[in-house]
Order: sequence, then C-alpha cells, then structure tokens
Amino acid sequence: MKKLLTLLCLSIGLIGNSFAEENWSLIDDTRLITRGDIVWGHQFGFMKDLSLCGYDVMLLSWSSDISNGELKKFEGEDAYVQINMDGEVLDQELEFTLMFAGDFGSMEVGYFGAIVKSESFIEKLKQSSRVELTFTEPKKLLKILDIKTDSFKTEGLNISYSKLDNSCPVIM
Repeated sequence: MKKLLTLLCLSIGLIGNSFAEENWSLIDDTRLITRGDIVWGHQFGFMKDLSLCGYDVMLLSWSSDISNGELKKFEGEDAYVQINMDGEVLDQELEFTLMFAGDFGSMEVGYFGAIVKSESFIEKLKQSSRVELTFTEPKKLLKILDIKTDSFKTEGLNISYSKLDNSCPVIM
C-alpha cells in the first residue's frame, strides 16, 4: 500500500511538471514562447541571438484590430511595458523596441524585443507562475492598441528555458 501511495504521489508530481512545461513552446530551437490569456495570438518569451550571446532577449508579439496600418509607423521606436509578476508590480518598466509590424488579415501584429541584462530579473521570472504585461508609453502607440494588457502563464519556465541554448560560441 505504501508503494502504491508513493507511486501515486510521484505520478501527480510528474503530471504537474509536464503541465507546467506545456505553457511553453520551443520554436526552431531559437524561440521559447507562451501565449496570452486574453488574446491567444499575443506571445511572450525569449529568443536566442548569437550576436548578443550572454544576454537574454525577451520577445513580445502583440496584435491590434484598430491600428489600420498605424503600428508599422512605430518600427524602430521604443515602447514601455509595466510588469506585474505574481501580483507584484515591478518598479521599473521594461523597454521593448518594435522590430517589425505587419498586416495579417483584419489585424496588424507588432514584434517587440528587449535585451535584459538583469540576471536577478530573469531568475525571478523563472520562478513565477504568471506575468501581466501592460503597455504604458508612448501615448500615440496606446491609442492604436485595442488591448493594452495581457497575462501569460510562466509556470515551467525554469525547466523549459534550459532547452533554449543562449550560450556564447566556443572559440578555439
């Protein structure tokens, strides 16, 4: 009976870990993403960039139904995002640069990137269960985003992140 209970507890633990990793998708070994709770098409995650080895590059893709091509005008511009991690609003906003915007049918999607140099921030994010992201600046960008806030499940990031190799190439 004791062995059966131990096996049952282990099975439940494994199911929990498996479920947590399901929040994250590894794409082409270069991107690790999770999807928004409000808009499934919103994505939050990380990317590997060998030109920036040793730093974490965070990704954010965001859509807007009302932008009418206006989002493209912000390419190369910075946007500021407030971060609420497990109910705690962080003091500093993260600066994301709009790298690309394009039309996809009836909506426009913007792809943002941010270089994160704070190891402690990444470690805290890896231990979190949910993060809420809210665009706060520039005001002109806020006018064309129909949804300014989305939340993302981050459970399993610590395990999934290890699958994303962002190491520097070895020079011999």
